Amino acid sequence: MTPPVPLSGLSRFCIALCLLLLILPTCSLAAGDPAARAAAAVAEEDWEAVLTATGEGLAAEPGNVSLLCMRGYALRKLGHYPEAVAAVSEAIALDPKPVRYANRGYAYLAMGNYSAALDDAEAALLIDPADATSWGVKAMALAGLGNLTGAESAVDRGIALAPESAHLWHVRGEVLLAAGNATGAAAALNRSLEIDPDYSLPWPGMPTAREDLAAAMQAAAPTPTAPAGVLLAVAGLLVALAWPLRRQ
Repeated sequence: MTPPVPLSGLSRFCIALCLLLLILPTCSLAAGDPAARAAAAVAEEDWEAVLTATGEGLAAEPGNVSLLCMRGYALRKLGHYPEAVAAVSEAIALDPKPVRYANRGYAYLAMGNYSAALDDAEAALLIDPADATSWGVKAMALAGLGNLTGAESAVDRGIALAPESAHLWHVRGEVLLAAGNATGAAAALNRSLEIDPDYSLPWPGMPTAREDLAAAMQAAAPTPTAPAGVLLAVAGLLVALAWPLRRQ
């Protein structure tokens, strides 16, 4: 067998140059693609970078549904709820999907528009009854509307579909706390913290699971009672005051 001819230095350089020329256009394309940059920024929770990338992308493609959804998501995370609703509404009009209704539903919840959030949750569940996130949106919307029994049922449906969701256990804790079940709320909130103590909240103004747990623990604490000695002293005083009346 003839041994391979060793490559000269010039040959190695030419091969490396060819490989570099093949790779560079792909890297450049990825670096310049607004959708790719926006998706990477979402993963890093860099919401301002998401807005920058999606703004550039939508200037070239105004009807890009993916860019609209990521923009709406970032706007919600930054607390710009009406703008988030507007962006996701454009995406829903072009291509309605459960995740998009849930995206907009959270913005409505943050605004206190529970009826609109409930409509979005039900629209999502009509498309996909197994969408656990939308059951969570429905639970929070029903709780906001005062239907705590329906809210508990809805979040339990979501947990059955996604038992390891820190957010859904957090929602269950909030629903039970609102219903006056502090012990059940504490158990649900502890479960949320066990799964992920620092999960990303749907909007910046929502209380954390730790804050809700502190409220549940305070509500579950027994009401302090007076010491027995104080009670006996009060009883004795009442007897002493009543005795003259009994003699009359």
